[in-house]
Amino acid sequence: MVRVTGNFVKESPLHPKAQAALAAAFDAGWADPKKLSQVATRANRMRAEAIESLAQLLSLRIDEIEVLGEPLLGHYLSIAGFATGASTNIFYGATSRSEIIATARSFTPHEIAVGLKGDIQISPSTQSGIFALQIANGETGVIAQSQQIVDAYPNALIACDATTTPDISLLPNRWDSAHFDSQSWAGPAGIAILGIRNSKLWKNPFPHIGIKRVPQSYSLPLLLSSVVALEAWRNQSELRQLNQSLRARIAKEVHDCDIAGDLDESLPSIASFSFLYCHGEELVRALALRGFDVDSGSACTSDDLAPSHVLAAMGVLTHGNIRITLHDGSTQDDIDALATAIIESVAQLRAQR
Repeated sequence: MVRVTGNFVKESPLHPKAQAALAAAFDAGWADPKKLSQVATRANRMRAEAIESLAQLLSLRIDEIEVLGEPLLGHYLSIAGFATGASTNIFYGATSRSEIIATARSFTPHEIAVGLKGDIQISPSTQSGIFALQIANGETGVIAQSQQIVDAYPNALIACDATTTPDISLLPNRWDSAHFDSQSWAGPAGIAILGIRNSKLWKNPFPHIGIKRVPQSYSLPLLLSSVVALEAWRNQSELRQLNQSLRARIAKEVHDCDIAGDLDESLPSIASFSFLYCHGEELVRALALRGFDVDSGSACTSDDLAPSHVLAAMGVLTHGNIRITLHDGSTQDDIDALATAIIESVAQLRAQR
């Protein structure tokens, strides 16, 4: 069965090298690195080597890195660590993750509209505050015009949401915090990296005792596996041609279809389609029967199939939506089979109306 998953952040398959590393890591890295035993000392050395590798791969200094065992927590920490009170201005795009929107609303939120292609409608401002900058949208793949945004907000601190891709070339030349998710490079779930570049202004926003900046409740084996996956990750630009092929065929053969975002300005691996006269849940099930696992609804949660706030903000169809993520190993035959399955499933569902 061909598997094409629909959520880049949450459902990326674990890289084969990371799978092997994970099995070995559970044997060697089970001890608590903070203890004084011999096995704990070995675990502590493994942790230090892993963080050193992360620093090199993500172009961070070792003292800038914090490892999180709960990736969703990073959205709050990345922003709230710079907030000085409820009156702190938080700027964010209307297509940002719901966790970022919720965090912004805990302070003084400033939502910025997006265009039909998902691009931020930049309105330069000299106000101080924090710009929660989503590097690329996990639902549509649309890449933000990061440098233009940073230049338009010269007095704002920049908190980057980089959880959809480890491609550090997409980050602006000025940022104060950056949040990465292991799953975006086919690593295991349950590991996130918080890069704190502006440590002078960032403070732990949680009640705490001691000098630790974040909770240290992550799994060392997961961290080790995550590093192996990041070392094996490569830019997925070769998937762009497959994505273009899928988009072109759907656009040609299915009427009343919205394709979110321009592929030339999006991550090469993500495609989002919305079909008039279809229900997203029914389309997901129809494709599952044909051997394809796709997603629908909101990219931030699979708990319900509520209309996507991302698509709504862009002004495209919010129903009959499916999201597809292509991964290493996807072939043109896979894409052709998937396109056929989508075309036939949409036609069948519309005929049943």
